[in-house]
Amino acid sequence: MSEPDGGVKAYLEYLDKEMTIMGILSTFCVAGASLAIERTAGAEKTSYLAMIWAHNMGNVVFGSSLLMTAGLFFYLQRSHLAHLYGSICISIARPESHYWDTKRWLLEAYSWAAWLHYRFGFMSLTLAVIVFFDIILRNAYPGFPSAAMWFVFVPVILVFLANYLVLTTYRYENEPRAAFSFKTFVDDWRNREDADFTPHTPRRRATSTKTVTKSV
Repeated sequence: MSEPDGGVKAYLEYLDKEMTIMGILSTFCVAGASLAIERTAGAEKTSYLAMIWAHNMGNVVFGSSLLMTAGLFFYLQRSHLAHLYGSICISIARPESHYWDTKRWLLEAYSWAAWLHYRFGFMSLTLAVIVFFDIILRNAYPGFPSAAMWFVFVPVILVFLANYLVLTTYRYENEPRAAFSFKTFVDDWRNREDADFTPHTPRRRATSTKTVTKSV
C-alpha cells in the first residue's frame, strides 16, 4: 500500500478533525432539542417554563425540530467528509479502483460544494435560535407581534439559499461571489460539475481583449 505524501497526509488529518467537529455539533443539536422539549413539557405547572409550554408549545416543537434538522445536516456533513476521506485513501492504495485520481478527490474535498450540508446545518441552527428568541420575547412582552419573527426568518432563508446557489455553481472558484454574473449564471450552473470549466465573466473579458487587439 502506498503512503500519502506530506501534503495529502496533512489534509487527511484536517478532514479527520472536521469530522470530529461535525460529530460534536450534531450531538449538541440533538441534545439541545431534547432538552428544550423535556424542560418545558415536563416543568412544574407553576414554573416559567411551564408557562412557555402552555402558550408557545407549537413554537417550542418547531424550534426543537429545527435543532434536530441542524443535527441531521451536521451528521450528513460528517458522512460526506468520511466518504471523501476514504476515497482519497483508496485512490492512493488502489489507483485503478476509480477513474478519479487523488488530485481530483482532493479538488472535490476542497470545493465549496463539499461543505453544503454544513451550511444548511448552520442555517437550521440559526433559524432555531430565532424561534427560541421569539418565544422569550413574546413571553417577556405579551404585546410583541407574532408575525415579527417571519420578517427575520424569511430573509435568513433567502440569503442562505442564494449563497447555496452561488457556492454550488462556482464550487471550484477561489472567490465564487466574484465569479458570479446574472448574464451567465444559467450556463455556469449547467457546467457546475466540470472542474475544467471557467466561468464566463473572465473568459468574456479575455475574448473582448483579443477582439480589440485584432481590430487594431
